Amino acid sequence: MGKTKRNLIYQTLYQMLTLVLPFVTAPYISRVLGTENTGIYSYTYTTVNYFMLAALLGIETYGTRTISRVRNDRNALNKAFSSLFYCHICVAGLCLVVYMIYVLCFSGAYRVYALIQALYILAELLNINWFFFGIEEFKITVTRNLVIKLLTIASIFLFVKDKGDLIVYITIMALGTFISQSFVWIFLRKYVKFVKASCSEIFQHLKPMSVLFVSVIATSIYRMVSKTMLGAMGELSSLGCFEYADKIIRMPLSIITAIGLVMLSKTSNMYVKNNKGAVSLVSKSMEAVLIFASAIAFGLCGIANNFAVLFFGAEYAYTGQLIEAMSISLIFMSWNNVLRTQYLMPKCKDKEYVIAVWAGAMVNIVSNLIFIRLWGATGAALTTSISYFVVSLVQSHYVKAELPVFQYLKRSAIPFAAGAVMLVCVKLVGHMLKCSWVTLCIQVLTGAIVYAALVLIYLKKSDSFLYAGLVKPFLKKLKPSK
Repeated sequence: MGKTKRNLIYQTLYQMLTLVLPFVTAPYISRVLGTENTGIYSYTYTTVNYFMLAALLGIETYGTRTISRVRNDRNALNKAFSSLFYCHICVAGLCLVVYMIYVLCFSGAYRVYALIQALYILAELLNINWFFFGIEEFKITVTRNLVIKLLTIASIFLFVKDKGDLIVYITIMALGTFISQSFVWIFLRKYVKFVKASCSEIFQHLKPMSVLFVSVIATSIYRMVSKTMLGAMGELSSLGCFEYADKIIRMPLSIITAIGLVMLSKTSNMYVKNNKGAVSLVSKSMEAVLIFASAIAFGLCGIANNFAVLFFGAEYAYTGQLIEAMSISLIFMSWNNVLRTQYLMPKCKDKEYVIAVWAGAMVNIVSNLIFIRLWGATGAALTTSISYFVVSLVQSHYVKAELPVFQYLKRSAIPFAAGAVMLVCVKLVGHMLKCSWVTLCIQVLTGAIVYAALVLIYLKKSDSFLYAGLVKPFLKKLKPSK
C-alpha cells in the first residue's frame, strides 16, 4: 500500500474518531442529560471553543504546510518546529490568561463549567498534531486518539448516570482531550528535537499564521455563532437539538476533511516541485468527494426524521427537521474543502481564502440575526447552508482561471440527480412504513442501492478514473477464478 493511501486511511480514521466515538454515547447522553443540559454543555463549550481557536492561531494549516516543506532536511525541520512551537506557546498562553479573566468576571451561572473547560485550552497549548501531519506520520495521532476516546466513552457510561451529572460529563470530555494531546509528546523525540530560536525566527510566523487565523475566526462564525445566539436567547432546548444535528452533519464531513489534510501535505510538496500533476489530482479529488457528499447529503435528508427519534429519543424529534435543513450544506462544505486544502493553501493563496470565508461569515451573521428571530433553530440551520454556499461561490471565482470549475459542476450534475432520485425513494419508504429501526434499515438499504446503481452507470459511461481504479478491480475480484 502506498504512503498516501495509508495516510489517507489513518487520517480518515482520526477525523472519524474525533466525531464518531463521542457519537456512540449520544443516545445515552441525550436521554440521561436531556435537551436543556445538552444545550448548557453546547453553549459553554462553544464559548471556550472561541479561545481554543485563538490559541491555535491557524497553526494547524500553516504548521502542516511549513513542516511538509522541510521534512527531508533534519536541521531545517528542527528549526522550523522549534520556532513554530515557541510561537504557539506564547499565543496559547495569552489566550489561557484571557479566558481565565472571562471565567472569573463574565461566566455567571456557568462559572464552574467554564472553569473546568479551561482544560481544553491547556490541551491546545500542547497540540502538536500539525507536526505529525506535516511529516506524514498519521498512525501516531490515530492510535493515540483511539485509545483515549475509548477510555472517555467507558468513563461516560460508568460515571454519568442522571441529569445531575452534567459537571461529571464536562470534566470527562475536557480531561480526555487534555490527556490525548499530552500523550503524543512521548513519540516526539524520535522525529525532531528542540533547538534555540531567536525572537525574530519565532515571531516571523505570526503574520502568516494571523492571516490564516482570520479565516479560522470567520469559519468559526458560521460554525458557532448560531449556537451562541441560541444560547444567549435562552433557547437551550432548541440548542440541544441543534447541537446533535450539527454533529450528525459534521460526522461524514470528517472523511472529506481527512482527504483534504492528507492532500494538503502532498500537494504542497508537489507544487514546490512545479508538478503539474497537482491540478489533475485536484480534479480527481473533487469528483470523488462530490459523489460521496451527494450520497450522504441526500441520504441524511431522507432518513432524518426517523433517525432523530430512534437514535436520540422522542424529545429530540425537532433534530430531524434541523438535519434536513442543514444536509445540503455538506455538498458546499465538501466543495470548499477541496478547493481550500488542495489548491488555495498549497499555492499560498491565503488572501483569496480569507476573503471567501469572511464573505460567508458576514452573510452568516446577518442571516442569523434575521432568521433566528423568525424561525429559531430552523433559521440557524438554514443560515448554515446559505453561508457555505456563499463561500463556494467566492472560492470558485478565485480559482476558475486555473482550475476547471465549470467542468466540476458539469460532472456533479449526475451525482446530484442520483441523490434526488434516492431522496424521493427513501422518503416514500418512510411514509409507507411506521417509524422503527427496521424501517430505517430498509430506507438506508433502498437509498444505497438506488444511488449506487445510478452512479455506477454514470462512472462506466463517462470512463471515470474511479471506475477504472476502484470499481473495475473490485468487480474482477468478485468473478470466480477459472
